Amino acid sequence: MIIFIAINLLVIVAMNFCAYTACLPPQTYPSVSYMGLMFPAFLVVDACFVLFWLIFKWKLALLSMAGMLLCVGSIRTYVPVNLPADPPEGSLKLLTYNVMGFGKDEDYTWEENPILNYLLSSDADIVCVQEGRKNILDGVIDRITPIYPYYSLVLIPDNYIACFSKYPLNFIKQIDYPTTTNCSMVYEVQVGKDTLVLINNHLESYRLSPEDKEDYKSIIKNYQHPEDNGSEMKYLGLTEKLSRCDSIRGMQVDSVAAFLDSCKGRYVVACGDFNSSPISYCHHRLTEWLNDAYTRTGNGPGTTYNRSGMYFRLDHILVSPNITPYKAKVDKSIAVSDHYPMSCFIKLE
Repeated sequence: MIIFIAINLLVIVAMNFCAYTACLPPQTYPSVSYMGLMFPAFLVVDACFVLFWLIFKWKLALLSMAGMLLCVGSIRTYVPVNLPADPPEGSLKLLTYNVMGFGKDEDYTWEENPILNYLLSSDADIVCVQEGRKNILDGVIDRITPIYPYYSLVLIPDNYIACFSKYPLNFIKQIDYPTTTNCSMVYEVQVGKDTLVLINNHLESYRLSPEDKEDYKSIIKNYQHPEDNGSEMKYLGLTEKLSRCDSIRGMQVDSVAAFLDSCKGRYVVACGDFNSSPISYCHHRLTEWLNDAYTRTGNGPGTTYNRSGMYFRLDHILVSPNITPYKAKVDKSIAVSDHYPMSCFIKLE
């Protein structure tokens, strides 16, 4: 029994350590920057201990639950539970979607492309797209503009980061930060008499190969003894890659956050593919005064990345306190891209 208690204590410490590393800038603490990715694994193990103790020694279940209480904010962020509420009249539907080149591995015609048809039938008022293949968007813009007469296309470096809107886009700029393949675009959307500042983000990716992803899953399974699976060098190589990409993304996020600080008091939405889980410096930094629409109105883990057994919520919709979100959800009905689309309704208060 003592052994099980000791293991449970180790899991609790590891779970809370992973949760609180989200507060640390990865540029300063690169060696622990990726630990938030392991938070759900430790959370699941601790939840199993709760069940174990309830069966065999119920009082010790309080130990596991106390461990969860110490990081209840992170649990709420990662796997929220909310009562449904219908959006009021006058709400806007916002959709964000990393389209992976509109299914770059498939040979779809422009008319048949399921991602394009999904976007056109989404009934969203504003659509933010990341990784939009240039030749497809250039070829179908005449199909899009009757529904979304206002749009912005920026090539980074060979795919568009795009915004399509039923409302005028009056001001467009790019946030300056270190990158070769990523982008954060700022739009001012004129909604009646109100102006919405919208930031469409595609932040630094981990760029993991299939082999890297298999190594990651192996590390999760063997977190106590990474050398036991004979891949200690792969473990070190993978963590170095994760740390390097986290550091780049940390600098990008700080630039976005600095711009956001200049927008306080305005209607603001920051959305897109952040390539960061809810337990990360990126999410922590951007939600210092913005609210996560999915945490406030969604249910469950809401995973948006859907490949290689690495299921994380990497896409987010964040809103300023003067905007009320409703019905944030991840739509798993379309799996052509490696990301699922995320949508929510917003009401400017």
